[in-house]
Amino acid sequence: MPTVNSFESGLELWKPTIAAVNHYCLGYGLTAVLACDFVIAADDAQFGFPEVRIGVPTIVGALRLPGRVGMQHALEILLTGDRISAEDAVAIGLALRVVPRTELLVAARELAVRLCQGAPLAVRAVNEIAHRGQGLPWTEAVRFGETMRRLVHTSEDAREGLTAHAEKRPPRWQGK
Repeated sequence: MPTVNSFESGLELWKPTIAAVNHYCLGYGLTAVLACDFVIAADDAQFGFPEVRIGVPTIVGALRLPGRVGMQHALEILLTGDRISAEDAVAIGLALRVVPRTELLVAARELAVRLCQGAPLAVRAVNEIAHRGQGLPWTEAVRFGETMRRLVHTSEDAREGLTAHAEKRPPRWQGK
């Protein structure tokens, strides 16, 4: 089952989200990080679900983690309560990259700037297609994606993107 890009409130957020993690990211902190699209980890970050070691199961973490890292890695983390390093988090797909702690926010902001170069409506649509499409049969996923593409294609930003490309200038996105 894919990880849904939403928080426990049920709020679906299709704008890309970035978690910048330093030091400990345990229990509910890791559950919240799993709702994010990107995880940048400081070199001192540690991730884990220690709940089983105090006799309490984690629920949302147990539902989200397998979709991010696969069942075996998820179960090792969930059932042992062990912590993993930032490097190991990258190796299993939990984090995108590791940076020195002093560069953590800079790296997260740099990624945000890169993400903002795309048209906002197109970025949101692709993010939603990627997440929702994982839970759909192939034909339905393609139909959903095509519907989203047609909607976004009628936007002012789509016209601006084509005009800017033709005029060889950077686009000025409005989110409309």
